[in-house]
Amino acid sequence: MKTASDLLRQEHRQIETHLDGLRDALVSLPAPRVAEVRHHFQAIRTLAALHFRKEEEIFYPSVRGLDPELLAEMDEQHEESRQAERDLEALLAGLPEAPSERDLTELHRLGLMLDDIVQTHILAEEDRLLPWADRTLRVEEQHALAVRMDRLQS
Repeated sequence: MKTASDLLRQEHRQIETHLDGLRDALVSLPAPRVAEVRHHFQAIRTLAALHFRKEEEIFYPSVRGLDPELLAEMDEQHEESRQAERDLEALLAGLPEAPSERDLTELHRLGLMLDDIVQTHILAEEDRLLPWADRTLRVEEQHALAVRMDRLQS
C-alpha cells in the first residue's frame, strides 16, 4: 500500500513532465508553439488543482499542528502558484491569432515564472515537508491519508 507522501511524490513527477514540455515550448517560442504552451499549461492546471486539493483538504490539516510555520510556507507557495496560473491564463485568453513579439516575450516570462514557482514548491515539499512527514507520521496514518486522497480522484 502506498503512503500519502509517495502519492504526492508520484503526482509531482506527473506535473514535472508537463513543466518540462512547457519549458521546451517556451525556449524558442515561434507562434506555432503557442498551442504546445496551452496544452501543457492546461495539463499542469488540471493536475495541480487536484494535487492542491489533496494537500489542502487532507494532507496539510493532518500535519499542520506539528509544524505550523512550515505549513504556512506551503500555503503561501500554493497561492503564488495560483496567482502565476491566473496571470498566464489571462495572457493566453487574450493572445491574438498572430501574437506580437511583445506578447510572445510576456508569454515566455510568465511561463518560466510559473515553472519556477511550481518547481520551487515541489522541491520544498520533497526536501523538507515529505521527509519530515515520513519520520513523523505512523505508517498506518500515511496509508489512511493515501486512501482518503485517492478518493478525491473520483
